[in-house]
Amino acid sequence: MNNPFTVEETNLMCVFETSNRMKLMEEIRRVMLHIKDSDMELAGQVLRKLDGMTDKEFLKISFEAAEE
Repeated sequence: MNNPFTVEETNLMCVFETSNRMKLMEEIRRVMLHIKDSDMELAGQVLRKLDGMTDKEFLKISFEAAEE
């Protein structure tokens, strides 16, 4: 599976622990209460993509922060 996440989405996820899809989603939801409005859309996009994949698909993705 190719990485379905954009550079910005991947960088957001790299702030968190990415070894477990469900825990990652939980952490993102928890901090969404404290992030700026402009970042809300990005976090929402990430959550939708994570929700739409299986744990097996998630484990195939390499999460490394990248520069654009």
